[in-house]
Amino acid sequence: ARHGVVIDFGRQHVLVDGEEVSLTYKEFRLLGHLVEHAGETVHRHDLLAELWDPDQEGTPGERTIDVHVRRLRAKLGDFQDIIRTVRGIGYRFDRRTDVIVRTA
Repeated sequence: ARHGVVIDFGRQHVLVDGEEVSLTYKEFRLLGHLVEHAGETVHRHDLLAELWDPDQEGTPGERTIDVHVRRLRAKLGDFQDIIRTVRGIGYRFDRRTDVIVRTA
């Protein structure tokens, strides 16, 4: 089995060590946004603005982002460190050789 992560935006799925991981819509969008800005620190408030619609959902607190990141990391298993916490600011996606990103 191939070891690594495949993030496939065309098919909207994520494989970890060849197994499909079931992400919620928000988790996938969160991962996608971080991947788009790979190597950059993304502020929590930018993630909130990007992922939540205040008209429909109200405005969640920054802790909400942390909860979603925690769940996403849990699903990434051994690869959870591709999402780095930048203290007091937000999160950053770190590219690794064993992470393949396929765009649509």
